[in-house]
Amino acid sequence: MNHQRLPFHHISQWTGAFFEESCLVKIGMVMWLGHAGTPCPWEDDTGESAFFADGGAEGPVTSDSEGASDEQSDTPFAQEAHNLPTSVPFIKNNKTMTTIVDKSGVHTHMVKYCTCPGAPSADIQLFQMGLFPASFLEPKTAFSFDVLDDFLLNNLECGTSAMNYYSKLRRMTTRVFPHLVPKLKLLKWNGFGHEDKEVMPGDLALFCPACPQPGINVTLPTGDDAEGLNGSDLETPRWLYSRSLVMDRNFKVEHLHAANPSDEVSLMDGHGFMVSDRIYKEHLSLAKEAVQRSECNNHRAINQVNATRHRLEATGIGGCACARHGCFVPHAMVDFQKGERQMNMDYALCEALKVNAEGICCALTFYDVNCQYHKHLKDRIAESPILQIHQELEIIPGIGLWHVHGHQDSCYVRYASNFIKGAGRIDGEIMETLWAPLNIILPLACGMGTPHRKECLDYQMNDCNFMKMISMSKSLCRKYRQAVKGIAESTQAFQKLHETTDPRQVQDWEAQESNGHLRGSTSERKQQELQLLASQGWCPRQAHQRGAATWLAEGLTIEEAQITLQMDVRKLGRCWMDTQRLDICCWRDTLQRDIDQWVDAGRTFLGDGLGDDNIQPMELQLLTLQDDSQDETDEPENDYRVFEPEKVVIPLPSNLGLERCAALGITDLVDQELTLWQSQANDALHNIRVHLADKAVIFRRTVRTAKSQATSTRAWAQVHSVDRVVSINASIYSKCRSQLCKLAADDAVLERYQQLLKEHLKVSTAVADPNSQGQRNNMLAWFWSMDVQGDSNSSDWLNEYE
Repeated sequence: MNHQRLPFHHISQWTGAFFEESCLVKIGMVMWLGHAGTPCPWEDDTGESAFFADGGAEGPVTSDSEGASDEQSDTPFAQEAHNLPTSVPFIKNNKTMTTIVDKSGVHTHMVKYCTCPGAPSADIQLFQMGLFPASFLEPKTAFSFDVLDDFLLNNLECGTSAMNYYSKLRRMTTRVFPHLVPKLKLLKWNGFGHEDKEVMPGDLALFCPACPQPGINVTLPTGDDAEGLNGSDLETPRWLYSRSLVMDRNFKVEHLHAANPSDEVSLMDGHGFMVSDRIYKEHLSLAKEAVQRSECNNHRAINQVNATRHRLEATGIGGCACARHGCFVPHAMVDFQKGERQMNMDYALCEALKVNAEGICCALTFYDVNCQYHKHLKDRIAESPILQIHQELEIIPGIGLWHVHGHQDSCYVRYASNFIKGAGRIDGEIMETLWAPLNIILPLACGMGTPHRKECLDYQMNDCNFMKMISMSKSLCRKYRQAVKGIAESTQAFQKLHETTDPRQVQDWEAQESNGHLRGSTSERKQQELQLLASQGWCPRQAHQRGAATWLAEGLTIEEAQITLQMDVRKLGRCWMDTQRLDICCWRDTLQRDIDQWVDAGRTFLGDGLGDDNIQPMELQLLTLQDDSQDETDEPENDYRVFEPEKVVIPLPSNLGLERCAALGITDLVDQELTLWQSQANDALHNIRVHLADKAVIFRRTVRTAKSQATSTRAWAQVHSVDRVVSINASIYSKCRSQLCKLAADDAVLERYQQLLKEHLKVSTAVADPNSQGQRNNMLAWFWSMDVQGDSNSSDWLNEYE
């Protein structure tokens, strides 16, 4: 009868060894409605079907306990109650059970309604008992009036959402966190309840059960089997026993200065996730923050390392978590005093690598700025008297797949998890998801005392790890099934590719992969010219050959000017104004004067055998982006047409031919010109890439956003200006490739500098939008991958485009 009056409380049952959480359903308690808690005199086995037409007792009754029917029992559900699992908040698919939500938690009860003639409906009977039904036809869920009032008060005063409030009720139902003193409960949970032993840093915190922890969940191979850890045995891969960590910071976790710090007492100093205060402050006092020049992009984390806020004791927190499963690492969370300094993260990383890592020889770390942070990490650890890591431990740096795209492209191939052997399918960004639930309590924690704040953060992180632990089995099973399916598909595709590929080509690909990190960028013409001048200064040469590199470079510049002038003349069409005709004549006069001076200087290298009979008209195929209706003969017929220096073929070795150069004894100039033409082609392709990227961004930011005719006109003027530059550089590149063919460049050079077609110069603005659909199978032209690093350094728009 006592339980009948108090149906919403939790009970425990003695098993002979300990008290086990149980429920009132197991002892056969029934809630009777309509007769002040006493059974209805009209009650029979089919009484409930009077309210529910589908007949709850007629169909098969299934529950988590798979109990038998209660047709032969005087007390309904009594015979099958002992088969129910203990502490069950829900009995699924059982029409005889009703879920009731109360302030004390979620309960499942056997509810019997009054079936007397003239009895009110089921929903009215629930209202009379102080229960609000979730439905009015066949109520199987009800809420007590007390829980509704309590939620309204929590929502008004504390801003608690319905989801968070219900999560609290679920916790109270399953008894995840009892109402005892937290310190004592954590000692009991972690094996210190019946043993008198010292509590070490991080011992009262839960860690990832799936990460390799020697002596706990994995046994490291010994003897001959241990050789595989160094990469010599594929059956015991090294990555199988490696630890993967992700490092990150949260500057929302601020903390004000304490009013009376001397009165504060810590109960869990360093025993949870936040590090010990004394040793950490000692490390900060001894460490020196070295200012290093960033060789990557302008990252905020590096620029604001010394940012300070005087009213705050801590500007944020940083630490480590398991990169695969997203569990915080015990004793690896630190406070920031200024910005995100390396000395703070060094301490967090070293402490994280000590947690159950004895014998682990490899650790993969992901950090937003690992390209700069990892450079001198071992030097900083060696210089510190406090920081320590295992000597045999190798740290492999990585950058999360979201942050790595904010770096230079050279960082992508070096630090992205896609290219790290043994990393698997891991994004390195999982810690970003861990901050979101932690940020809920930050407004309250900002003004707490220092020990109280740390303990509050410890409980939140411990709870986060616990919730991952109880759901990790399902998650790992799902990922395992996906991995098995993915391996089968990838293996089949790889076998087909391998069977149809030349083995020598496979070896070349493997060599390219191994040398990918060492590959330098393409050289520009200025760099090659400087190298040629330096070689002329150091190497003994004949006097008439000195200065040949400068003379050849000036010849290439003249041909650039010829191509540019031809493009401008073609653009004017048939109708010339007097001002335009005067400008063209002046440009031609200047070009002819430069050609005469260059030819005179060339007699030093070519001799006096070159006369006017060697001057021939230039045959050049111009590549233009704009569709002109005029052809190359569109220039107006006049006396000025005879004077066309832009079409004169100047006497470069490539224009003279290899046989003529051999007869003149200038074969060494052929090699120098070949080098300069390659560099000239690199410059032209670089300019093409940069301006095509500019064009894509102009379309996306200016043309499409134009709201007026004037704005649209100016936007299209920018597009036409970029098209002109691209057309000039495309024509220059075509000239370069033509000259390389004349100089008999080898196949490797011609394969690198492929023929440039007009369709290669098309650009899609969808490539600049990372969220655009339908571009999965789109391929960029061949010249986009020639000098990614050089392009990234010279153009911010190209970074956005690529």
